[in-house]
Amino acid sequence: MRVLLLGNMQSKFSYFLQQLYWKVGLLFKKNRKAYLSLYHQLGIMANNIKYYKLALRHKSKSIIFHDGRRLNNERLEFLGDAVVNMAVADYLFKHYKNAPEGMLTTMRTKLVNRQYLNKIAIEQNLDKLIRMEKRVFSPQNNVYGNSLEALVGAIYLDKGYKTSSQLIVKWLIKNPEYLNNIIQTETNHKAKLLEWCQKYNHKLSFNIISETKDKQNYMQFEIEVLVNDIAYGRGTGYSKKEAEQHACEEALKHITTD
Repeated sequence: MRVLLLGNMQSKFSYFLQQLYWKVGLLFKKNRKAYLSLYHQLGIMANNIKYYKLALRHKSKSIIFHDGRRLNNERLEFLGDAVVNMAVADYLFKHYKNAPEGMLTTMRTKLVNRQYLNKIAIEQNLDKLIRMEKRVFSPQNNVYGNSLEALVGAIYLDKGYKTSSQLIVKWLIKNPEYLNNIIQTETNHKAKLLEWCQKYNHKLSFNIISETKDKQNYMQFEIEVLVNDIAYGRGTGYSKKEAEQHACEEALKHITTD
């Protein structure tokens, strides 16, 4: 207990020194407001703000050079995607020592899918920080999740793998109980329904009921799922894939009840 307390004190003192050193260094930075804004919004003590400014620049707000080159966050997104996958795989491999490869892959997939990354990005206020044209956003795209990956790429370049991986674990995994809840929640309803149909030799098909536009002029789809040509469920979504998932979710409820 004594050793543990001493270790915690040393860790807190080390963090205090880091903050002090960083704040003193701010006195000599040109973009002090930008550094402080990043710190208050995300808790990141940046060394080089240019990486983070680029990470938050969507391609719709690209800087265009005279030779036609465009500067935006897409290259950082490419790098961040690799770092996210590595950090998550690293964490799962070390913390689930008896888990088989298939289970580890499923766990990682659930933690790095675009829908989840979009959600985490909004939780971290990236939706308020990203520079982009309003017209590029729609319910079915992944601007926020992509920008989160670009931000991870910026952190990796600025502060290295250790810091970036720690933040990824903090943002995406949070705690073991939270991760277990994600694992236990099966979100691929279409795959489950297809597996059930194959098991009992049933025919699975989909039928588009309607294609309409919502109040913001975005396309919406309503799709019906049929098992042996009998309707089992309907679903709506901003893409056919999303509508199919919702339809399959409803169908699975009926199958379970029956």
